[in-house]
Amino acid sequence: MNIDVEFHIRHNYPWNKLPANVRQSLGNSQREYEKQVVLYSIRNQLRYRNNLVKHVKKDERRYYEELLKYSRDHLMLYPYHLSDIVCYVCL
Repeated sequence: MNIDVEFHIRHNYPWNKLPANVRQSLGNSQREYEKQVVLYSIRNQLRYRNNLVKHVKKDERRYYEELLKYSRDHLMLYPYHLSDIVCYVCL
């Protein structure tokens, strides 16, 4: 992922506020930017609320399920900083 794109995602820039050079690096595709937002948010285990991903993915539960799946698949630690939101019982 482009460093400029990551910077703008980290600082919650919506598509319409992105500079022209960042848009061009994404092929002027809002859909590509939204994919990068979701990927960045899941990789960094970010909260749904107060994050740009909230405007891209409308289903909070599904977002957290994808986040947990990604974490398991990549042998990441359980996101304890999200434990107040995500609580699963292992059977």
